[in-house]
Amino acid sequence: MPNNDDNDLNEIRRLIADNDPGPPKVSKELAVQRSRQAIPVQPSQPRNGNRTGGYAAPGGVPRVVNPSSPVNDATAEPVVVREYDISPDGKVTKHRPNRSDAIDLDTGDDDFKVNFDFDGEYQDVPEEKPMRIRREKRTGCVGGIMYAAFVICISILLASLLWMAAVDVLGFGAYDETVTVVVPNDFEMSDVTNRLYEAGLIRHRALFNLYAEFSNAAEKITPGSFVLNRNFDYRAIVQGMTARAGVRVETTVTIPEGFTLFQIFNLLEDYGVVDSADELWEAATNHDFNFPHLAEDSRGDRHRLEGFLFPETYNFFLNSNPATVINRFLREFNRRFPEEYIERAEEMGFSVRDIINIAAMIEREAANDEERPRIAAVIYNRLENPNFPFLNIDATLGYAVQGTNLAATTDLDSPFNTYTHPGLPPGPIANPGIASIRAALYPATTNEYFYALNRDGAHNFFRTYDEHRRFVNSDEFGGWWRD
Repeated sequence: MPNNDDNDLNEIRRLIADNDPGPPKVSKELAVQRSRQAIPVQPSQPRNGNRTGGYAAPGGVPRVVNPSSPVNDATAEPVVVREYDISPDGKVTKHRPNRSDAIDLDTGDDDFKVNFDFDGEYQDVPEEKPMRIRREKRTGCVGGIMYAAFVICISILLASLLWMAAVDVLGFGAYDETVTVVVPNDFEMSDVTNRLYEAGLIRHRALFNLYAEFSNAAEKITPGSFVLNRNFDYRAIVQGMTARAGVRVETTVTIPEGFTLFQIFNLLEDYGVVDSADELWEAATNHDFNFPHLAEDSRGDRHRLEGFLFPETYNFFLNSNPATVINRFLREFNRRFPEEYIERAEEMGFSVRDIINIAAMIEREAANDEERPRIAAVIYNRLENPNFPFLNIDATLGYAVQGTNLAATTDLDSPFNTYTHPGLPPGPIANPGIASIRAALYPATTNEYFYALNRDGAHNFFRTYDEHRRFVNSDEFGGWWRD
């Protein structure tokens, strides 16, 4: 039968278990470390004769130590972390021991045995990681100076670029000098920009292209030749290449009497009136001109305007529109061929085109104005006399071989060969002046059918073939026709 002391001790243990919240949650490594450093209390014989698991308290009241309590690892002296006092009347209270409470502690080997499942109790406790102290990074004085220098350099660079752009856009610092810029037909804005750059009007092509894009410059600029100043800003440059505000460059071109389309178109190209003579040929062949002397079905005929580009001195804008240039000639022809001439042609039984056809041969054959009416008379006499079906005009041979390597011989296979094809040639062979036109309208009255060049560069006229042959075989003959 258990004694009372054992019952009291069991009751104390039960009370301790009921009030004990359990060990604090610490890491497994720390708990093991502390358990190894703990100095257990050696059981001692209390003065009242009862043996407990602690040490004797003053007054003979036993004090009980909770064996599961952690031990203070900051000191090597025996310290009771959690203990309870039992009063004589059986009341259990928590005791806070002091250093004087420790009395003869005699430890044994059994007291170092720890009966505690560390792995099971602390399996859910996360591993503690060592704390890393972040150190504040400091650049120092030298780093600050370098950073400030970098910021200043970038600012200077940006300011320089902005100033260079402003100088170009606003035209600052440029010389007061005019230059001529030609804007071609069907131009691309990039081509105009390149021409402006080459002329020294702009310094930055990419910047001007950007301005042109935002200002719709391509819609404002018109083809032509313009006078611009180097100190113009971007806006003035664009305005200077418009039809309304631009100062376009003109050139003066004199078209000699008797020039053919081939010669006139090449001359206009040489003067810069058009970019290429091919543009004029295209317009002359296919453009729908409002000109009364052209047949309705004449489009596609390369020579349909031959004879109607009146020879005169003209002022043209450089790089003009080809159709505009040709219209200028046709308007001049209408002005110089008045209604009187039209009525005269009808009276003679010829069309205006026939008169120009005859006038063109006169223009190419005559050596001076006095000869023109007499040459006209020879042509009309042959046209009206069936005994002379061929006009035998050497100048028509020259027109037939124009632009080729063929020789102008009387056996040339061409509809313009008036030695083998009767009547008038298919069309005018040149663009006659007013003197030849008037000679065709008002020829001299003669019975002459022949003429030949003399040594003075003029022509002698004959009524019969025999007279003509005798002169050709004489020393007075000046040679055959030369273009």
